[in-house]
Amino acid sequence: MKLVNRSDWPDERIKGLLAGVPFFNEVLRADAEQFQLLLDHADVLVAQPGDVVMRQGDDDNYLYFLLRGQLGVMADQREAGSQVLNYISPGEVFGTLAMLRGTPRTATIRVDDATREAVLARIDFTLFSNIRAASVFSLGTRLSFYTMLVHNIRWTLEVNRMQEPEHPVVSQLRKVPLYTGAKGTEEELDALHQQAHVLADLLCQWNESPPAMGNMQLT
Repeated sequence: MKLVNRSDWPDERIKGLLAGVPFFNEVLRADAEQFQLLLDHADVLVAQPGDVVMRQGDDDNYLYFLLRGQLGVMADQREAGSQVLNYISPGEVFGTLAMLRGTPRTATIRVDDATREAVLARIDFTLFSNIRAASVFSLGTRLSFYTMLVHNIRWTLEVNRMQEPEHPVVSQLRKVPLYTGAKGTEEELDALHQQAHVLADLLCQWNESPPAMGNMQLT
């Protein structure tokens, strides 16, 4: 996996790829200057079939977005013939659980062998993790970021719930409060930040409960 030399890839090319990710597209439509800030803080990477994007047990601060290609989520790359648990498709964000919970990566993610080339973007999660600290990003961008995280994890939990409606985590999921206050406020950001962490803990509980593994988001 190689970091793209930005002088070889014009911003317009990267912009076109990032526009396929709902979060980046939303910021682009709302505020071109904020989108440029995201572009300035993001790394773009190119990976070949079989390349490992992240490895189980790794510690880093990156949140990833797949722009092109397909990735496979492996339960344990150390085991011979490790099974692909899930696939990641273009437009998806991954790596959220380890970032929110401050834990090492719980799965290995590699480029699918049938993919000619994978293109990814990554951004340092610490730019968003402390919502009390001053940030280069506007409130609107930070709200979009945490809305993305909440929707991403809740969607995975809802898919799991449809597959296993009697799972013990389902009752806890129903108790997670939804924000009903004023939109576009610091209070909404606080609520989304809290929701993201609660939902991440619930998804980890689900992933760790045998025997059914659900629609795992293990990274």
